[in-house]
Amino acid sequence: MTNRARLGAGSVLLVALLALIFGAVAGAVAGSRATGKTVEIKPAQSAATTSPTAQPASVSTGPIDWSGIAKQADKAVVTIINQQKAQQGLFGTVPGGTAEGSGFIVNTNGDIVTNNHVVDQAQSLTAVFYNGQKASAQIIHTDPLTDLAVVRVGAKVPGVLHFGNSNALQPGQPLMAIGSALGQYRNTVTAGVVSALGRTIQEPNGVTLHSMIQTDAAINQGNSGGPLLNTQGQVIGVNTAITRGSSSTDIFGNPSSAVAEGLGFAIPSSTVANVANRLMQNKAPAFLGVVFHPITQQDSTYYNLPVGAYINKLSPGSPAAKAGLHQRDIITKVDNRSIDDTYPLDQVIAEHSPGDVVKLTLWRNSKTVVISVKLGAKG
Repeated sequence: MTNRARLGAGSVLLVALLALIFGAVAGAVAGSRATGKTVEIKPAQSAATTSPTAQPASVSTGPIDWSGIAKQADKAVVTIINQQKAQQGLFGTVPGGTAEGSGFIVNTNGDIVTNNHVVDQAQSLTAVFYNGQKASAQIIHTDPLTDLAVVRVGAKVPGVLHFGNSNALQPGQPLMAIGSALGQYRNTVTAGVVSALGRTIQEPNGVTLHSMIQTDAAINQGNSGGPLLNTQGQVIGVNTAITRGSSSTDIFGNPSSAVAEGLGFAIPSSTVANVANRLMQNKAPAFLGVVFHPITQQDSTYYNLPVGAYINKLSPGSPAAKAGLHQRDIITKVDNRSIDDTYPLDQVIAEHSPGDVVKLTLWRNSKTVVISVKLGAKG
């Protein structure tokens, strides 16, 4: 069982790795390295509509009615209680614990979007609605590589939420988060702004999440899986992680610790909506099979490399490996659409289905290479 699943049962740490180490890349600056600090992150713990839909965002011209937004959205936010399976430990069987997270209803069929780590190792799941009503929930499908999951309840649901367009977000825009803070303060409402876009964090199990929304809206353990809302009450992110500080050394090499507040991270709705639609149909998302680091415009300028996705590793036997992609290749386009901060590689792959053939434009040894890849299915 991953640490992240224990949302309401104690402190849990995630590690956000914001580091990129480029090896010897022909045409690049020889011997150059980009490194970042390692920070400790904790998990922030309808029959008419059959899939989540994105709604066009309108421009707010007056004061924000946060209370009205909260009142309406609150009906679609649930607490998820995960009674976890017993596990075999070193000294015998370890009884399963109880963990709590959050989720939100996306249709009247009773489909609820949440984080994969909220439902990980579940023996049974219970959804608690805003009014205290409880309903048994069943896992429809999960995607550990994007840390998303869909569960379903058979009961009549009190409300639904729709997705907004996270690609239209700008730093400074106001946001609202709703979730079960610490697993006991259910449907807590907090507000903040978009602090930054395109952040990358790494989870303890090695999964890297790209293009994350950073916000200063208060997010706590138990908030995982809850919605991050814009001023129209649309979901533009799924709250997933927070950071409280980082460990480092001072100029003399002595250990020091920096304490941070107001650093929360959410998976953008542009990724969530595509993945959730497939999960609700019990279909595995598309799979390319690469571990990559995004090369931003800033990285591009510093290292004299193209903007895109730098391949750190290929999964053996994956579609990427079979098609002939190499470690240190940089994917710059998918089907003639450029890969950048607003259109990252994981998002474009999530928009496809297993079996789709995509054309990848690569930068390899200072030359452009085009390779066609037939996408596989995530297990």
